[in-house]
Amino acid sequence: MIRKALAADAKAIAQVHIRSWQEAYRDLMPTHYLNGLDATLAQRESYWARSIALGEPDVWVAQVDHQIVGWIAVGASRDEDAAGAATGEVMARYVLAGYWQTGVGLALWRAGLLGLREQGFERLTLWVLARNDRAIRFYRKAGCREDAGSERSLERGGAALVEVRYRLGFEACACASSSHSTLA
Repeated sequence: MIRKALAADAKAIAQVHIRSWQEAYRDLMPTHYLNGLDATLAQRESYWARSIALGEPDVWVAQVDHQIVGWIAVGASRDEDAAGAATGEVMARYVLAGYWQTGVGLALWRAGLLGLREQGFERLTLWVLARNDRAIRFYRKAGCREDAGSERSLERGGAALVEVRYRLGFEACACASSSHSTLA
């Protein structure tokens, strides 16, 4: 089931956040950094509780057998050059590895896009690590296109990383018309 997140979900969201990073970024970030994320659980839980209570960003969760197994956060684009009344952003989308390729990620994607459309956004941006092939395949399949020249550098755990921005216009995306209530 896909549903809007509640403040009471903050700890589960933080746990999925940490586990997903540890699983998805194993070959992209140093092991010591990923292992150290466990120590950030309380900080992340506090962040998500506040964010959900404020409604910024909007967060949707995927729940299977009463357990949160993934989430998506969406809102207005934070990028100055992409910002505008009609541009939203997928700020994050994480699913536990055991639920990859089960439809959970797609159901979350659809919920996030529908939420953005309902707020009046006409397009979205998102950032993805340049070497995160699984995520890039997903976003390309969903109709997103790389925003040429948008690369930005960042560092995590001593590793130099590159993120690339992707864009999607909702008119090109039929996948945003699904219901929030069930998994695809």
